[in-house]
Amino acid sequence: MKSVQAGVRTYVPVKVLVVPLATDCQILASFRKIALSCLAHLEVNLEGMFNSDDPEFIHQMRVSARRLRAAIHLFAPRLPPVFSNELLPPLRQLMDHLGKVRDLDVLLAEIAMPVVQALPDEPRLAALVKAVTERKHAARKTALRYFRSTSYVRLMLLATKLLHHPSFVEQAAEETIASFVTDRVKRLRKEVLELAKAARTEDPASLHGLRIGIKQLRYALGFFESLLYSGKTLRRVLSQLGALQDDLGQLNDLANARPLLMHCAHDDTRLRKVVPLVDDWHNPRRRKLLARMPRRLEKFQRLHLPTPKPRQVGAIDQ
Repeated sequence: MKSVQAGVRTYVPVKVLVVPLATDCQILASFRKIALSCLAHLEVNLEGMFNSDDPEFIHQMRVSARRLRAAIHLFAPRLPPVFSNELLPPLRQLMDHLGKVRDLDVLLAEIAMPVVQALPDEPRLAALVKAVTERKHAARKTALRYFRSTSYVRLMLLATKLLHHPSFVEQAAEETIASFVTDRVKRLRKEVLELAKAARTEDPASLHGLRIGIKQLRYALGFFESLLYSGKTLRRVLSQLGALQDDLGQLNDLANARPLLMHCAHDDTRLRKVVPLVDDWHNPRRRKLLARMPRRLEKFQRLHLPTPKPRQVGAIDQ
């Protein structure tokens, strides 16, 4: 989104908006609305990415792509195979470009810079930050080339073509979205609770799996928010899911930081030797996150995840 202030055009990142779904909407039509909203969210932040260095544009575009991928997986039992077979591969390519830039943004802002600020007399840290910054700029340039390329245009044309296929526009009578929502969210809830029970602080892979599961559940609740009684229970569940996902995300960023810093240092021995210093500096934060994880997981397993309750036409939120 852009605005004009005193004759100067500024760009403002646009966040996700709730997609209104009706209880009598058919399943494919509901998916179509969600998918089109994801594409619109991607496109509305594209101009800002081209004209601003604000990393939030990349972040929002990454969110839109992840939501679209999540929607395809969520609705997979009802979707034509073409969505998984033909749309997911180029969508993964798009996400790869966005992910590389976003990962380096996080590495710079949340991993490397705090250590430089805390240890300003260590010149190797400044040199390492420079190397990370150069990698980030290179990844951003590559991403910008991709979004100006025919590959991106083909992806958008393919997605638009599939979503405007007669099967989505002129559908025969089929199951409405209401019962589908109940079934899919129940399944996700069960999967996430099983992942939470299996998660161990000493097993990063199990924590990563739980983080992905929570993300999928949050996306689903977000997609179907207009079909749920969105009162205090739902807000509390979304808040707790978000807090746990944030902690797991920080642990994942810390786990990935060392190999990514080594990659940025390349074959510079002087820079590679300072990477453990950065890793060690973050140990207190890592220990704090891990120490509170068992309690968070125990609390999460007791959380009553709401079974979707499709509201009646004209119902008022409580």
